[in-house]
Amino acid sequence: MNTMKLAALALSIAWGASAYAATPPQGESSMSTPPASTLQVSVIDHVGMNVPDIDQATHFFADLMGARVISDMSPGAIPEQWKTQFRWHHSSELQRFVMLQMAGGAKLELFQYRGVEINPEHPHGDDAGASHVALRTSDIDASLALLKSRHVTILNEPITNPDGVRWFYFQTPWGSQVELVSLGTAQS
Repeated sequence: MNTMKLAALALSIAWGASAYAATPPQGESSMSTPPASTLQVSVIDHVGMNVPDIDQATHFFADLMGARVISDMSPGAIPEQWKTQFRWHHSSELQRFVMLQMAGGAKLELFQYRGVEINPEHPHGDDAGASHVALRTSDIDASLALLKSRHVTILNEPITNPDGVRWFYFQTPWGSQVELVSLGTAQS
């Protein structure tokens, strides 16, 4: 695929994503009040991420983003009924889970499982079940420079959407994708 086609593809993906990530203009609501028959949800509380080494992941987010541990648990044996309910492999055990909080309030919950049936391979970005976390930064250029200085794998240089939103992806040491987003000056 040539450079122009890649740029067009990236822009079309970014335009679609920015429609969901953009903050509505002052005084406007992005949605009307939902009917009483729908869940009354207002914000995302946290995002969960399975990791192969919870100590490595905790240190990565703490060192890189200043995340602090607000909860750290080792639950012990998990009942078989839970494994069935949550579609876990029957051989797996939840070793530990840690809740991290970023300076701006965003939370990330890390899980470490062990078991012979667990697939250690991270899914490709286009596989069903693959996901990413998008975090907002106030200075995308400084964030990019910091990541590069720490030899973190950068997946793309920042892309600027027509509305001024800028974004790029980087990869954790275990293969998860994280997106950094900086809102345009009109949306800040």
